[in-house]
Amino acid sequence: MDRQRQALGLTWRQVAETAGISYETLRAIRRGEQAGSDLTRRGLERALRWAVGGFEVAETGGTPEAVPEPSAQGSAEGSAPASDPQVDAILTILDGLPPRVQEEVLRRLGERLPPGVAGRKAS
Repeated sequence: MDRQRQALGLTWRQVAETAGISYETLRAIRRGEQAGSDLTRRGLERALRWAVGGFEVAETGGTPEAVPEPSAQGSAEGSAPASDPQVDAILTILDGLPPRVQEEVLRRLGERLPPGVAGRKAS
């Protein structure tokens, strides 16, 4: 983790913030005092620009696969908005569910949206 953090030019506090976890949680994980939940591990992978499963690869002494930086050319409408760690966390959980459960969760979320929000397009 430290090698990748340094390569990205990040402080540990920046890694924690980008991963959506507290600095204290990150420190405990680094010291081996706690393993971190799957959600926490996925957040750290995003922060360190590792492919999913990279945390586990690093834990076993391997070198995780790096994910390239997003390019501005990848979007037809210009640069993509900054990623929201909370949205990313929810999407990570949703991706891990069976398709029929995903559909049910999305249906129920649609029912909770205030009037007019469901039809809005992301800008």
